[in-house]
Amino acid sequence: MLKRERHAHILELLDEHTFMTVSDIAGKLQVSEMTIRRDINELSDSNQLVRLYGGAQKIDRKDKELATHEKINLHIEQKEYIGKIMNSLIQDHQVVFLGAGTTILYALPFIKKQNLMIVTNSLLAFNYVIAHTDYRILLTGGDFTPITEEFIGEHAEQTFDTINIDIAFAATNGIYNNNVTTSNYLEGGVQRAAFKNAKQKVVVADSTKFNVSDVYTFYKLSDLDYVVTDDKIDEQTFNFYQSYGTLLNKKR
Repeated sequence: MLKRERHAHILELLDEHTFMTVSDIAGKLQVSEMTIRRDINELSDSNQLVRLYGGAQKIDRKDKELATHEKINLHIEQKEYIGKIMNSLIQDHQVVFLGAGTTILYALPFIKKQNLMIVTNSLLAFNYVIAHTDYRILLTGGDFTPITEEFIGEHAEQTFDTINIDIAFAATNGIYNNNVTTSNYLEGGVQRAAFKNAKQKVVVADSTKFNVSDVYTFYKLSDLDYVVTDDKIDEQTFNFYQSYGTLLNKKR
């Protein structure tokens, strides 16, 4: 059994039982306890389960989304790398949607095209574009959520009813199999609305976001044009997710 498959089975067992011992998991998967301990350590390091003495426990993700100020210093190098790939996908004179999230925030300095129109629901992205570029910009408005510093809800979603977007970029809290996930249904609603009116649909996800699932699936990997990630993604994971859609970890 491949490591990726073991990890998936462990998470499925915890979804069913909440807590299991190392020996119980090893018995279910018919592998050694040493292998399961190593798997539990890796899954704990990527925030997919809680490691406890003698076993593992399912993470209760309800209301546990990290605030922007908690995410801002995570995986900076990977996020900047993603920004360079994003820039290679954008053309001059396009209408571009930029969703919320620190991955897109760190990407902004690397977007160097001419005469763009930026549409965003992110207060941080709006402030950066105003301060550092001469791009035209539209902020959706809507209900402001301070955790992620973005606007969500019906008003934000209705903004896209009359906007024709050339390329839309959205971040994610995790990609698991064909599911692109988020912690908040309303946050996902804004991203779906932007994608509905976009010629190209792109999700950005650094390499730590794969094989990770949050509460809500807001889009299917197979319905995207691209998933942009970084060059630290391992070959096995890259090849597995490439079977669902097109992953980019190099500039086009």
